[in-house]
Amino acid sequence: MDILAAIDSFKGSASSFELNQAFLDGWLTDGKKTNVPIADGGEGTAEALYHSLGGVWKKNEGIDLLFRKHESRYLLTDWREKKIAVIESAEVIGIDLLDKPTNQTIRLASSYALGELIKAVLAEKPEQIIITLGGSGCSDGGLGLLQSLGASLEGVTEGNPLLSVEEVHLNNCQEIFAGIEVIIAADVTSPYSGKKGAARQFGRQKGGTEETLGFLDQQAKKIADQIKRETTIDLDEIPGSGAAGGIGGALFLLGAQMRSGFELVSQMIGLEEQVKQADIVVTGEGRIDEQTIHGKVPYGIAVLAKKYQKPIIAICGSREKELGELTCFLPVVFSIQLRPANLEEAMDHQRTLENTKVLAQTLSQLLSNDSLY
Repeated sequence: MDILAAIDSFKGSASSFELNQAFLDGWLTDGKKTNVPIADGGEGTAEALYHSLGGVWKKNEGIDLLFRKHESRYLLTDWREKKIAVIESAEVIGIDLLDKPTNQTIRLASSYALGELIKAVLAEKPEQIIITLGGSGCSDGGLGLLQSLGASLEGVTEGNPLLSVEEVHLNNCQEIFAGIEVIIAADVTSPYSGKKGAARQFGRQKGGTEETLGFLDQQAKKIADQIKRETTIDLDEIPGSGAAGGIGGALFLLGAQMRSGFELVSQMIGLEEQVKQADIVVTGEGRIDEQTIHGKVPYGIAVLAKKYQKPIIAICGSREKELGELTCFLPVVFSIQLRPANLEEAMDHQRTLENTKVLAQTLSQLLSNDSLY
């Protein structure tokens, strides 16, 4: 029985590659075992592409979302005879770079550091740049990034530029990407402002209070209206413009293309053909709930498995009791937890991998011909 493991990283616990390998190490039946690191535009996307495409990791000395000195990295690789750079936004503006997200940090954090990293990557003269937007810790409408790349922001003081901005002037900074294809990889379809927009939809997890988030949303709406008047581009009508606190919209203004992170990664690593060749498919993510169906890795892989009528198993750190429509695609979902544990214990790296291996052993025994006799 040939088995394919394509489990998304358990954020803060273990990488996709590690989880896949732990599961395959625990799987007892004979057959080919294929480890396919996977991601959906969030944490681990560059790593997943590196495992399939190879390439070179480059380091950059710069700053982070609070303007502190910070070393980050990006990937240079080749695909379809193109030189490609892969930037993970979380490398420089990730929420994990904050000790604890608070209302103060969301009022101070800026995407300026991402603009600085992009400029460093441009010096490598890539033909294509892929920018992943998952895991951002700021909510500045992407204005810091635009400022770094040459835009002028009227009225801006220190900290989160969206709080004080009056108007944005792009100053032809779109030309910075001349001759380069820029792709935004994201798993979020939120607009720039409004109830489902960047601030209100994701700002709470970044530490924002209702008062701060309401004002940020009001400011984002003001900027979206200005952009619409001057360019006819309505950021509130573009799915994904609210990704990473509005960075999706800022990059769109510079000519970037929006792509589903999962679809892009799966295309680049040839995932569909690998699913087609397997006898059984294993996927998963840290938490499986009703949001999983909205472009997350387990759902994307389940769709492929269903297309080729392959049995599929999903594993996770925790799951919601009711999964709604997702059960049509993922009817079998197991948590790896073996006993009651607090969050810190449950997320322990070694424990996560050991539990994954034990679950794989149990499932392989269950599916073997004589396991129930």
